Amino acid sequence: MSNDGRVLNRAPWAPPIVRMNDTAIGHLLAWELLEVDGTWRAWVSWVQESGGRPIHKVVDVLASALRPVEPPEAYEKVPRRVRARDGSVRPWSGEIT
Repeated sequence: MSNDGRVLNRAPWAPPIVRMNDTAIGHLLAWELLEVDGTWRAWVSWVQESGGRPIHKVVDVLASALRPVEPPEAYEKVPRRVRARDGSVRPWSGEIT
């Protein structure tokens, strides 16, 4: 929404939704390639209710365990990065190391 109350033509980008298991659905925040073993991980955010209170969770999960919920193009803007052997993080160049 604009400052004067009008709805904008394009909604702002929001992380796409993924299914983590039979009951948990969350927002996919980033893909991360682990240089140490070549596996892809995913950072996912969701809200869990515990003791009647909502608790925000952010977890690192095996990317192959996720299931898309939205059309493929919804996932194109999700950041991809590499976690190097020394623990540093850099943007993914598009190459598998």
